[in-house]
Amino acid sequence: MEACSSVQVLKQAKRARRAKGGVVLTILNRQRKIAFDVEQLRPRLDAVMQAARVSDREVTLVLVSDAKIRRLNRTWRGIDAPTDCLSFPALEGEGGEYAMDLLGDIVISLETAQRQSASRRPLEDEVLTLFVHSLLHLLGYDHSEPAERKRMQARTRALLKAASTSLSRPPSSPG
Repeated sequence: MEACSSVQVLKQAKRARRAKGGVVLTILNRQRKIAFDVEQLRPRLDAVMQAARVSDREVTLVLVSDAKIRRLNRTWRGIDAPTDCLSFPALEGEGGEYAMDLLGDIVISLETAQRQSASRRPLEDEVLTLFVHSLLHLLGYDHSEPAERKRMQARTRALLKAASTSLSRPPSSPG
């Protein structure tokens, strides 16, 4: 029997999900400081991707520490400080033309998310909000200008609403 690498296993799981019409979202928890059940959040993340009409695209969500996101922020944005989230669109940069169905990567610092959520909402809701924000960046949204910010905020509200209503719907009965 041939041994499979973790990359091969991930590729097989993605192909299986895609074949079933499922969302292709890989979630990697690469930090150890905060206990966080990513699978509990998966249905809401999947609902966001479906509402954004990108459920056929591949996204990787990586949860990291402040130290890791600070290094990424310094390397890619020239800012030597931690941030809450970063987006890496697959279509940008060298080799982007080969991205095919890969939309990109989202990196979220759970430490920063936890600090931010302490005064406003549960950690899971904060991570969901950061995911939506980053996903919109992958889709080309920006918030540097007032009109862009308003458009992005409206789309954020719509996607968060879709995520919450998808959980309140009763399961569909077989037809």
